[in-house]
Amino acid sequence: MSLTGRTVWWWVRLRRPCLTAAPRGPAVWLPTGLAACQRFYSSRDKEKIDMSAYPVESIRNFSIIAHVDHGKSTLADRLLEITGTIAKTDRNKQVLDKLQVERERGITVKAQSASLFYNYKGVNYLLNLIDTPGHVDFNYEVSRSLSACQGVLLVVDANEGIQAQTVANFYLAFEAQLAIIPVINKIDLKNADPERVEKQIEKLFDIPVNECIRISAKQGTNIDKVLEKVIEKIPPPQCNTTDPLKALVFDSTFDHYRGVVANIAVFGGEIQKGHRIVSAHTNKRYEVNEVGILTPNEQPTHKLNYLV
Repeated sequence: MSLTGRTVWWWVRLRRPCLTAAPRGPAVWLPTGLAACQRFYSSRDKEKIDMSAYPVESIRNFSIIAHVDHGKSTLADRLLEITGTIAKTDRNKQVLDKLQVERERGITVKAQSASLFYNYKGVNYLLNLIDTPGHVDFNYEVSRSLSACQGVLLVVDANEGIQAQTVANFYLAFEAQLAIIPVINKIDLKNADPERVEKQIEKLFDIPVNECIRISAKQGTNIDKVLEKVIEKIPPPQCNTTDPLKALVFDSTFDHYRGVVANIAVFGGEIQKGHRIVSAHTNKRYEVNEVGILTPNEQPTHKLNYLV
């Protein structure tokens, strides 16, 4: 079943209001449970991004999926560099992988998201990506991430070809009715055979050969073509800011000083600091203390509506 709505990659921090405190804003609806925040954290010293400059037609939400070690995180690094989200240096390796075990073993364990700003044909776009794990043990991270997307980049190693999780992740995206962009990575390897891999993709997934993009994430070859394809093929989310707030929590983290930081996908309405929201699962009310996007560090905004 496809999910429609305003999908947005962003974070929101909540805390339980005191019983004697007066409401700071209108009550809105959030369809999932969240833990309470313990301490207040101010972002007044940070410059806030004006999200009104990015209408829903200029937003794309997508995940990167693949078998383990096919180059998802390296591709994510290059996408961050080419969009100017991070500086281009030789130290940019697994930028989105933040766990120690991910750094040590070179694999992605937990899905990570980031918002990219990119100008294409004179139009500014907001591209929200999620880098997902490739190991079968973390398959739930993939399925949860896809619920907040309208499309995926299906990365395949030009040397290894299609493998088990390539097939499993493809059908997760296919069943969710997401736009699928095949990307053949590691074409710089000596034994790379992109022609063979293209035929595999066409035979197994019924995707025409001419829709495959050949890249080398390590060397940065054809990365700009990937961004162009994301903008052209993946549809923007469907949403209406006049509707009551409706959002999906697809990930969350806990900070010992700040409390819960929830990554949410907005499917209707908007949310801003001071709003009081209701969990559809627990029927408990929470106060929104801070909202923003990930670039990939937390960047506060005045309100969230069109983005994830």
